[in-house]
Amino acid sequence: MRRPFFLVLIALFGLWGCAHDGAQTANAKSDAFDFGGVFDDTYAGEIDRAVVPRRPDGPPNVVLIIADDLGWPYLGFLGDENVLTPNMDILGEGGAVFEVGHATANFCRPTLQSLVTGLYPVQYEQQAGAIADDMMASKLIPDGVDTDQERQILWRQYETTAIERFSTLPRLLAEVGYVSHQSGKWWEQSYAHGGFSEGMTETWEWRDAVDLGDRWFFTFMGGKGNEIGRETMEPVTDFIRNNAEQPFFVWYGPALPHVPLNPPDQFYKFFEDQEDLSESAKLYYANIAWFDWGVGEIIDTLRREILLDNTVIVYVNDNGWEQPPGVEYADDHVTFANGGPRGKGSFFDTGFRTPIMFYWRGKITPMRDDVTLASALDIMPTILDYAGARTPANLPGHSLRPQIEGGQLSDPRDFFIGRMTQHRAGTNFRGEPDASTEDHMGAPQSGYYRRDLRWHFVWISETDETALYDLVGDPGQLEDVSANRPQLVSKFKEDIEAWRDQYERSAPP
Repeated sequence: MRRPFFLVLIALFGLWGCAHDGAQTANAKSDAFDFGGVFDDTYAGEIDRAVVPRRPDGPPNVVLIIADDLGWPYLGFLGDENVLTPNMDILGEGGAVFEVGHATANFCRPTLQSLVTGLYPVQYEQQAGAIADDMMASKLIPDGVDTDQERQILWRQYETTAIERFSTLPRLLAEVGYVSHQSGKWWEQSYAHGGFSEGMTETWEWRDAVDLGDRWFFTFMGGKGNEIGRETMEPVTDFIRNNAEQPFFVWYGPALPHVPLNPPDQFYKFFEDQEDLSESAKLYYANIAWFDWGVGEIIDTLRREILLDNTVIVYVNDNGWEQPPGVEYADDHVTFANGGPRGKGSFFDTGFRTPIMFYWRGKITPMRDDVTLASALDIMPTILDYAGARTPANLPGHSLRPQIEGGQLSDPRDFFIGRMTQHRAGTNFRGEPDASTEDHMGAPQSGYYRRDLRWHFVWISETDETALYDLVGDPGQLEDVSANRPQLVSKFKEDIEAWRDQYERSAPP
């Protein structure tokens, strides 16, 4: 029979007392060890947390978490049994999760542009490109810009600074009293260019790119901002602590689980001895655990500052990824950098799919939605809605707040449509082997996709090539059935052409 716990304690203390008495006899000067606090009954779960949050009646703080290359479904709350994501699971199990979510591109920068402006990448590209063209035409070319390459770099400088002329998310939030912080990936010059009041990414000029050579790419993608999550969390946690008395917005976009797949041992150890995992899977899943740790640092800071109950935490991934547990991608530099052929940079649904999640403890009721087609375009209007800020009239997305709160969207979309401009190396758009480029960054390729709850359609309009996948009967997208469904192909092309007329061929808004 199992003894009551208090009897076990009495027995243990009795044994300790006998030994202690013997020690006192041998050495009368020995002091008894003070057990004060060691066996305190209070533990974390018993702490009274009935504390009024800071600014209980004000607009909520907003933390936007943007994972980099964290594909579907590599999170514990989505059912993946290989990863370890306890912090993300807290948010996913306690929040509103839109399971049929899509980024706006199959690689990072265009999706980030959508998140900060609420526009389709093609809308942003048209406007920013026009601004850069005007600046090149109206400004004297600086001394030293002599070659075509240097002119292209100068144009890129102007194109990235064009974000100054957009109604960005932090600018709109500032109108209602928010301060903001940028960290992580950020391709549009410094944080100040995007309207953030604080941040990590600094500006650069054309000469910097010339001087740095290939290393300029890392400055381009975020510079010092890319230290967040990998080398430090202090810029974000300090910002939260320093601005606890006013509404704030945090852009947290660590380059994780993005390559390099170099997880610290504290995360790799969880996967090291799992024989059913390939080495690339171990490294990728460990990088996901590393990402999750950073999310936990933010959650813990919000808890310590009594801010969690008045903070909306939003999650999205910038593009898809593919890493089955037993498949090895470490033997090839292209797949090791980009994962499997149906993930990042591909034209498959898994190149775009992401959960889109909103967590607000005590305010948002946990729910799972597997029928609403939620886009990265919807995140900006949803945040503005919760913040009570102005939403520009030209945004193609819509606030998901009615659906989150148990109502219905007034005009839910029936399908996603997107334009694709880059394809991964190693395969063609059907996933077949293709050695046209060995550059792990891939190569330019134009195309369009249309995705509803059942069908994922790809159209290479320049050559009129198509691919069609039945996501219900063939979720792995292994069989192209476009030849057997000519009516669907024709209808989906019409939908894409109508989208192009509205967003691509029309004048910039």
